[in-house]
Amino acid sequence: MALGLDLAAADAKLARAREHLDAMQREAPIIVKKEPSHAVRFSEVDPETGWCSITLLPQKITDPRLSIILGDVIHNLRCALDYVVTALVDASPTKLTNGHQFPIYLSPAEYEGKVGTQTEALPNGPLRGLDHGLVIVENWQPYYREPDPRTDPLWGVHRFSNADKHRTLGYFAPIPVGKLGLEYNGFVIEKDLVGEDEEWAPDKEIPVGRIRFDPPRVENLRVKPEVSVAVRFVTPAFGSDADLTIPLRNLGGIVEHVAKVLDSFRDL
Repeated sequence: MALGLDLAAADAKLARAREHLDAMQREAPIIVKKEPSHAVRFSEVDPETGWCSITLLPQKITDPRLSIILGDVIHNLRCALDYVVTALVDASPTKLTNGHQFPIYLSPAEYEGKVGTQTEALPNGPLRGLDHGLVIVENWQPYYREPDPRTDPLWGVHRFSNADKHRTLGYFAPIPVGKLGLEYNGFVIEKDLVGEDEEWAPDKEIPVGRIRFDPPRVENLRVKPEVSVAVRFVTPAFGSDADLTIPLRNLGGIVEHVAKVLDSFRDL
């Protein structure tokens, strides 16, 4: 017999997360344009080889609005997950407590030690007293994500939710992507430019490539201002948890991933 779980509250929180996501996608281009996204630095041109190295220094934008909206998205996603557990409690012979929540773990051993198994929840764990849904909850754990559980969308929700609630706003920066448009006086015989860098932090210089001049002398070297950027959010390392980055372009996928989690409980 189907349980007919009442997921209306979880669905409402998911809908609110989508509204905040829409707001972020509308406002991000406007906010990014208000402040410089990066500083460009050139090395001296080697007088013998003609090579000149180029680095970018991402700038952390001071306007916190996108970080605030991100917190709203993440908060509602976290609530949607926890409200699923509330619905499971309502369908079980137990009472809702402050300790009930949707567990999210990177390690199967830690999950078993703090939550339980697919057939039995620990009496003091976040799924205590539940008779239903244990298999589904366990199947959504980030440790099934290969090769890196830290890339699982639920882990992103977990890390950013904890940081936003208890410690600090997730900072963000627009990272230049694609090939740079260069303006210079001199004849270039070779270029070695890279695209988007996966490892970055504000105030950390990123090598983006180099160019070689012939003869090895150049004047008025500069970069055109039209550089595409990708916004990324970061929650710093805390305790045993490493820092974690969420590109803005991935946020919609995280929202839809939570939607799939909710859908997996509808047929119980």
